[in-house]
Amino acid sequence: MSDPDFFIGWDKTPKLDRRFFLGAGVALMAGTAALGVGIAHYQNRPGPGRWAMGDIREWRGIATAEPYAMLRTLDLDGTPRTALLGCQGKCGVAARIGSLAGKPVIVKGSLIQRGQHAMIAVVDGMDWIVEDTDGAVGELAFPAPDPLMEVSLKGEILDSKCWFGAMSPSQGKVHKSCAALCIRGGIPPAFYVKDRVDQEALMILTSSGAGHGHDLLEYVADPVSISGQLQRSGDIFLFDAPVGAIRRLT
Repeated sequence: MSDPDFFIGWDKTPKLDRRFFLGAGVALMAGTAALGVGIAHYQNRPGPGRWAMGDIREWRGIATAEPYAMLRTLDLDGTPRTALLGCQGKCGVAARIGSLAGKPVIVKGSLIQRGQHAMIAVVDGMDWIVEDTDGAVGELAFPAPDPLMEVSLKGEILDSKCWFGAMSPSQGKVHKSCAALCIRGGIPPAFYVKDRVDQEALMILTSSGAGHGHDLLEYVADPVSISGQLQRSGDIFLFDAPVGAIRRLT
């Protein structure tokens, strides 16, 4: 019983065991860290979208409620630019534009932006949009959609607000319930496609020139194929296709 390495529960841990536990602990922590880095490396990148939530600004332009709430305004370089409109939460604002559709307006909100895609998250309350009595329609009138081609594309239906930068991740199964709630609330649905060399594109989904309804929800965040007409309206692309043209991929 004089062996110093003999284990006794209430006595000090033997030196041999201390060295083993120390080495095993360090190896376990290093392995866990390496595993975490490896898993993170193979995850889909959230994208460069950003929401300047605290930066409330005013934008002047022309508003429309069809097919979704949008504002056509001037960019910093003076060229016309289209921004979708949404509320601070998971809801659209098309029904609140009313008689101001097609008129010069001032919209108050914060910018959500990803590349050339933009949405203005309007402030709460009734004064987020007012008529701009000093404004004029001019070159900011919404152009009619220009048909480009009939296409069949594979991709994913998601909500434009989160993909623009309101949330990360903004696509895939982990975002399915959020995307469905946003689209149900009136956020414009979009179709995201990505080719084999990682070139990506986003198109706003319409149906016969109008906005989609709740029948689109069952396909949100699932891999799907859609056949329809690719259109261009100013600086944004539209993908016009009925729900019946959507096929879930297996």
